[in-house]
Amino acid sequence: MRVDEAIIHDLERYRTEGYPWAEWDLFRKEAPVYWYERDGITPFWSITRYEDVRRVSGDNAVFANGEGRLRLDLEERDQRFWEGYRERMTARGWDPEEPPDFIYTDRPVHWDMRRLVAPEFTPKAMRSREESLILHAQLYAEQFAKIIEENGTADLVEDLAVKLPLATICEMMGASPEDWEKVHAWTAVLFDDPALMRFAKEGESKKEMRRRMFVEFEEWIFKQIADRRSSDCSGPDLISILLRSEIDSQPLTPQQLLGYIKVLILAGNETTRNAATGGMIALIEHPTSLRFLADRIDESDVIDTAVEEILRWTSPVIQFARVCTRDTEVNGQIIRAGDHVGIWHASANRDERQFPEPYLFDVQRTPNEHLAFGHGAHFCLGTHLARWELRSFFRAVIPTLCNLKLDGAIERVGHLHVGPIQRQMVVSNTST
Repeated sequence: MRVDEAIIHDLERYRTEGYPWAEWDLFRKEAPVYWYERDGITPFWSITRYEDVRRVSGDNAVFANGEGRLRLDLEERDQRFWEGYRERMTARGWDPEEPPDFIYTDRPVHWDMRRLVAPEFTPKAMRSREESLILHAQLYAEQFAKIIEENGTADLVEDLAVKLPLATICEMMGASPEDWEKVHAWTAVLFDDPALMRFAKEGESKKEMRRRMFVEFEEWIFKQIADRRSSDCSGPDLISILLRSEIDSQPLTPQQLLGYIKVLILAGNETTRNAATGGMIALIEHPTSLRFLADRIDESDVIDTAVEEILRWTSPVIQFARVCTRDTEVNGQIIRAGDHVGIWHASANRDERQFPEPYLFDVQRTPNEHLAFGHGAHFCLGTHLARWELRSFFRAVIPTLCNLKLDGAIERVGHLHVGPIQRQMVVSNTST
């Protein structure tokens, strides 16, 4: 395979085979900063080495989020997203040029928006939530073990991995437990996978179903906002905090509130779920590592180290995009002002220049300065939340994983930004 033949944007490939590791290896070796021009996607500079990804991620002045291309996607999907967004904003009488959420902004606006809820995502805040995370993780692990005991089989995704991140972000939002399953459906349908037609009503097309559920999700958010306002926005939940917040002495607009709440729910749900699922699969596939952790389940530093390797190994966020604001050089290549840049986090996390034996799943790997959470001004707001969730989750589920084996192939959703795992069945080792 030659560099000019390598394809790293084929959604069907992501769906059927997973990440294009061989192609990223080739780019890192021969063309780490490469002008990627292929059918079906707007051209961009592909950045695949760890140090280059880190540099671009960390230089928000030169490589901007707020210039219209935040994530790489197929050209047709990009166009559909922006047309749909502007159509919905116009229909509501809002500004169609307002960014969909604060992730699409740069400093100082990005920091002004981010700081509104940042105190709720600090290590101190996570320690206050630790007992709840542990209790929830234990409950879901016990429920999962019961499913295995009764049926001999279960799905790592729907029967287990979705539950803790969904419950946690919904609790932080102040959402009623009765609404959690609906939130799960609304966020799942955003990934436009044919299997999601299970949410369709009789006679609905996929397009009609997705449009209806987008509206339902937004209307639910408006209902949550109205409920908080009826109680003077005095609660400790994230929605109440946002309603009490101000930017330049002004409250957030309804449009800003909608975008902020949506992105918190989505970011707090999907990526951690996929790290949990991918981590369980990796451990079952590496029984020596699994047994090592099971024997040391009460040693917090051992589990913490393993979680970092799971994050590196799974790399649930595949890439982000930036737009260059002025001519600059990256690894010998001149990138011009206005050029688009794609930074491949998953590739960086397999860079042999940074990680010895990068294709070895090593739960004792240290140091492990992976880029699963990004770097720089846009470093993931929920980093500590994800770490605390995954630590609680794996302490609870590892004993059960020791008695399981994978059953059938992993089922994925074809997506360029995150790596959604839709289904992975497992069976008891004692099943006949």
